[in-house]
Amino acid sequence: MRSLITFAASMLFTASVMAADPGVSVDEAWLRATMPGQDSGSMQFSVTSRKAAKLVAISTPAAGAVEIHSMVHEDGKMKMRAVESLALPAGKQVSLRSSGNHVMLLNLKHPLKAGDSVPFTLTVQYADNSKATVEAKAEVRPMGAGHDMKGMDDMKGMPGM
Repeated sequence: MRSLITFAASMLFTASVMAADPGVSVDEAWLRATMPGQDSGSMQFSVTSRKAAKLVAISTPAAGAVEIHSMVHEDGKMKMRAVESLALPAGKQVSLRSSGNHVMLLNLKHPLKAGDSVPFTLTVQYADNSKATVEAKAEVRPMGAGHDMKGMDDMKGMPGM
């Protein structure tokens, strides 16, 4: 019985190590500060996976929901669309920025203040259907920082926009 418990404990430790080190790195994560009453914002970062994978979910305690969006040029306008996942080719950096694929935080629980740090969790899925999570933090930058999102007509109906 003792060896069964030792084996089970070692398997749990191995699983937690695998989840803590999935071979995925996050760089340059940041958010723009928001105004009181604004209930959405965008997060930007780069992600690299050593193995082919796909980004299937993002969560943060700062928002009620997080969505991955793509940008498409349609009828002379840039339009934003939510996507279920985003491919992470092996060894290639994938950027999530306001002018292409990007991340939207919806139903913000409080304003994002410059200088704060916001934790977030990525969930990636590998070809064998195994999943791993990656913990990261995003710096909140002043409102004027970064790139504006002019020409994105679909954002007019979004909360906080």
